[in-house]
Amino acid sequence: MKTSRLVPVLVVAMGGVGACNIHDNTATVNIPNATINATTDVDVNNVMPEQQVAVSVDVKNVFLIEPSATPPPEHIADAGHIQVYIDDTTTPPVLVTAQTNFNVTIPKETKEGHHKIICRVHKHDGMPTSTTFELSITVKATVTTTTNDGSTTTTVDASVGIEVGVSTGPADASAAY
Repeated sequence: MKTSRLVPVLVVAMGGVGACNIHDNTATVNIPNATINATTDVDVNNVMPEQQVAVSVDVKNVFLIEPSATPPPEHIADAGHIQVYIDDTTTPPVLVTAQTNFNVTIPKETKEGHHKIICRVHKHDGMPTSTTFELSITVKATVTTTTNDGSTTTTVDASVGIEVGVSTGPADASAAY
């Protein structure tokens, strides 16, 4: 008798655990006192969609490590990497790195108008933190027009303008650069 009572309880308990699916894509964690600042030296008049934007980041209080590497025990709490996004962090990142100098390619399909390159610190396990920095960009329409009137060919291309962004994060939320 006791065995028959334990089996249903065990099945119910296992079913309850299997049915529970708690997952929050918007949850963030923090690395204490972490900050990130990003700069670029791009010539704002000569950047085109599909070209690379050189970005340099200054990350403080984060032990940068590639996601595939194992952090040393003394840096488990502050180990992380950078994920780079275009416009919002709900889309897949365009780059994941532990480097402080990298290139971000402006996607070919980026529409004309204001956009953001978002650099966000993620914990080593992939959990996002609230430590971010945004570079504001203005994408101009890319127009190539070719007219042949005898020997004259005219080609017009627009560019992407880069403006300095605003840092957000626990220690540096109001700083403008």
